[in-house]
Amino acid sequence: MFINTNIAAVNSQRHLYNANSSLDKTLEKLSSGMRINSGADDASGLAMVEKMQAQVQGLTTSVQNTQDGSALFKIAEGALNQVGKMLARMEELAVRAGNKTLTDSDRITMKDEINQLVDQIDVISSNTEYNTIKLLNGNLDVKKIVVQTNGTAGSIRVLKTPGTVKAADKLSLSITTVGSAAVATGAIAAFGAAVPIGQSNVIMLNGVEINVASADTVDTVLSKLNEQNSRTGVVAVKSPAPGNTVNLITGVLDPDASNVMGVGSTSVNGSALGYLTVGTAATITLGGSTNIWSALGFNGALTNYFASGTNAAGLFSGINMVGKGSVLEMQNSGSPAYGLQVGVGMYNGAYGGYILADCALATAINHLSVAGDSINVSLDVSNKLELQIGANYMQKISYSIASIDSSNLGMGASTKFSSLAQVDISTVEFAGISLKVVQQAVKDVSAARASMGAVLNRLDYTDKTLQVQRENMTAAESKIRDADMALEMSSFTKQQIVVQAGTAMLAQANSKSQTILQLLK
Repeated sequence: MFINTNIAAVNSQRHLYNANSSLDKTLEKLSSGMRINSGADDASGLAMVEKMQAQVQGLTTSVQNTQDGSALFKIAEGALNQVGKMLARMEELAVRAGNKTLTDSDRITMKDEINQLVDQIDVISSNTEYNTIKLLNGNLDVKKIVVQTNGTAGSIRVLKTPGTVKAADKLSLSITTVGSAAVATGAIAAFGAAVPIGQSNVIMLNGVEINVASADTVDTVLSKLNEQNSRTGVVAVKSPAPGNTVNLITGVLDPDASNVMGVGSTSVNGSALGYLTVGTAATITLGGSTNIWSALGFNGALTNYFASGTNAAGLFSGINMVGKGSVLEMQNSGSPAYGLQVGVGMYNGAYGGYILADCALATAINHLSVAGDSINVSLDVSNKLELQIGANYMQKISYSIASIDSSNLGMGASTKFSSLAQVDISTVEFAGISLKVVQQAVKDVSAARASMGAVLNRLDYTDKTLQVQRENMTAAESKIRDADMALEMSSFTKQQIVVQAGTAMLAQANSKSQTILQLLK
């Protein structure tokens, strides 16, 4: 037996120390509610939950960002709603001004109201803002610089720069094909007198029946053909004598075309009948009485005169653009100009060329653009509205908002009035043309509102998705970090008993040495 070293006491003390350490850790977990309070508790678990905690905080902020974005677009869409109401009133006034029961003074009064509405649209465009950010004045739109490097200036125009485009500097667009209309030309000159058929009959143009009387002249038949233009999509013209050849051209009869200016001209071309309809969708088919068609100069088999137009084609930095009529669109997602739309052969906002009356086919179709014309396009996307809708790098969406001022609404509807800013209802003729511009402006605003509505729906789903992600991320973090209170309480009770037992045994070990004193008596 030894008195110098009490091994039993040392052993008891060690076990008691370990039991106290375990009890302290359990107390820490119970008091904090967390299983992991330091890296020593679970090194790998701590690394995971810290990243998850950062993600949760990032998702919380992303939810706020998304809601801020929704608020911004709601303000813009609400302003456009008011613009739409004003345009509806302008359309009402333009329709009213086209009625000849009104006097010129009546129209001047209505013109004053239209001018006030146009001014108010510009005010809305300038003043609509969110957090001092101007929304509808073009500040959030893609900035584009177009330089014509070959061809008539202004004949190639950028029509649409959606939010899908990226930054680009002086990318070259070259036209390889100008879209053409469908054309059917009589092989011989048409008769100048009455159509020598001896009786009335029916001819068909693009499936539309036209009744021809035996006394009708060629000019009468052409007038009947043009009366059906809204149904056939074809304009009938005749070249001057001595040719007298009948030409059928896909297009739209429109008195507004008389305001177009030819290449290099500074005055309007009053003999223009209408605008061309170009592209592969433009077709001409003949049917019905072969005798009448023969009298009009189409003396072969009618199927020989079937005609179809062609779409415009072009290369943008070596990538083919997809043509539809006179519009080229970049549909290759690898191009920085993805979604860009370009109009070819533009006339003061109207595109596709025009048709001249009483002229030979060679001059009946007029384009400003020809193959080989080119432009350089630079795109600046730095002003696009970017929303950080995720907790990680590059989890963003970006949008552009075009200007809705009067100089940008209604473009392309008329040659006389290039935009809503120029509408004039002071005469019956002007009122009709202005109506076209106003109706195009309605379409422009409706398209902008539809786009914003789609954005708002996306942001709404994004908001809900982020909140679900935040909830699930928090739950995942909880499973790793949080303490199981029932388990820890059971462990606490066990360790408390062990500490009590260890304390008692240490006391017994310390008193054990005292028995040796009995030997020293």
